[in-house]
Amino acid sequence: MIVFLIKENKKYYDIETMRQILNVSKSKIQRQLKKQDNEVVKYKNLHLYNEHTLFNLMEIILIEKLEKIDD
Repeated sequence: MIVFLIKENKKYYDIETMRQILNVSKSKIQRQLKKQDNEVVKYKNLHLYNEHTLFNLMEIILIEKLEKIDD
């Protein structure tokens, strides 16, 4: 897992790290990121997203998985 600390001790994550944490495909994460208005930091050819974005994705994916269980 890669965590970048860049601005004011805020944590930023790349897409691959988010994929490992959330245990979903990269394309699913990218689709969800396009739907949201996110703060993106470019660092050494990586797009990094703040911790708040990761928590939003966790919430969305958890809700989707719970809805699948209910069906």
